[in-house]
Amino acid sequence: MNEYNLLLLVFIPLLFLLGLRIKAFSREGAIAAGVVGSLIIIGGGWLFFVMLFLFLGLSYISTLAGFEKKKSWSLQEGLKGERGARNVLAAGALPAAISLLNFWNFSPNLIFFLFVVALGTILSDTAASEIGSLDENTYMILTLKPGETGINGGVSILGTAVSFVFPIIFSLLGFVIYGLLGSIPLKSLPGLILVSGLLAFAGSLFDSVLGETLENRGYLTKYSVNFGAALFATVVAVLIFVG
Repeated sequence: MNEYNLLLLVFIPLLFLLGLRIKAFSREGAIAAGVVGSLIIIGGGWLFFVMLFLFLGLSYISTLAGFEKKKSWSLQEGLKGERGARNVLAAGALPAAISLLNFWNFSPNLIFFLFVVALGTILSDTAASEIGSLDENTYMILTLKPGETGINGGVSILGTAVSFVFPIIFSLLGFVIYGLLGSIPLKSLPGLILVSGLLAFAGSLFDSVLGETLENRGYLTKYSVNFGAALFATVVAVLIFVG
């Protein structure tokens, strides 16, 4: 393990305090975020940690969007938008596991690609839920019948748009940094950005499908749906990368 990765762990308490300060996490959620962040630092180092920070920042922006309106409809997360431990673990367990693949003989390019796709899927779904809930015209993803705002499996034009734009921005930032480090040829960047963004977007749509078909029937929770969507996008990413 790179000893410099351990030095980055000093940022975890700061992340814990910041998360509580801005009410991004509950106390339990902040602890879970600290654990996930530590694993990502140990496995992936500073670049993976930067990507985690970008993910948190973009997620927080989507949470703040129209918050008072969402609160009046009781569509906000927690009391003030904070995420609990189960939210954090559902979102972070898979990316953390992917970062730890660096300890084995896997392609660094593949690991980073999967990491961006997994986090991008959660970001896409977060943007769709948080910002998309501001669009009162909601339709069920499979039947296209009108549905209540915030219902599992519901989609909207606004939500679909941001669920595409946010992971593209996330992928763009990540792969530009990765490319500037000389890890991949710059000519490969456009394709990687587009593919990873589209996979994350597809994962978010799959999340809605699971929401309509299984979550609404009580077979899955929203946390298992989030994890399942990220896993789906990651598995497809593996098949594309190695294919």
